[in-house]
Amino acid sequence: MRAICILGSPKQNGNTAAIAAEILRGLEAQGVQTALVQLSTLNIGYCRGCKACYQTGRCVQSDDVAGVVDAMLAADLVLVASPSYWGDVTGQMKVFIDRCTPYCNQNAARRAITTAAKGAAVAIRAGSSKQENLQLVHTIGHFLGHLEIPLLDFFTVEGIDTQDDLQNRPQVLRDAFAFGQRLAGAVR
Repeated sequence: MRAICILGSPKQNGNTAAIAAEILRGLEAQGVQTALVQLSTLNIGYCRGCKACYQTGRCVQSDDVAGVVDAMLAADLVLVASPSYWGDVTGQMKVFIDRCTPYCNQNAARRAITTAAKGAAVAIRAGSSKQENLQLVHTIGHFLGHLEIPLLDFFTVEGIDTQDDLQNRPQVLRDAFAFGQRLAGAVR
């Protein structure tokens, strides 16, 4: 079984990365092979709005998006993780989502997608509003749904701003590990 985590944080070693790492550790403890894709390290251009993909099923840009989508579609579990920036996913994540239009089930020209993947969302925010994190879960679920990857579950954490906040709440990392273990069982 294979799982891939798409990390939308601009910080490679921030709180979202630490929580995602614990979820992946939980999956690995159940025998799942894992991979982490950090969007901030990839070459991903903005969608140009040219709509060429509605004719060809392919994007006119040649960058890292197609490889990430191929990896997602080959996985059994797709975990999408983002901190909350202004009440939704980060800009990096939104650009990636926009660039997935060639694969969207609303695009009549898209290439046929065959995947047995299931999805999960991870949302982290500094503030205390769970409702705002649920907006991220909605965005991620909406995105995955258009790739025909059903959202199985989600993990949210509120009140985590600095790395000290996360270090002072070790239960969050234990909960993330347990969430990964549960996901492994849900996907099998």
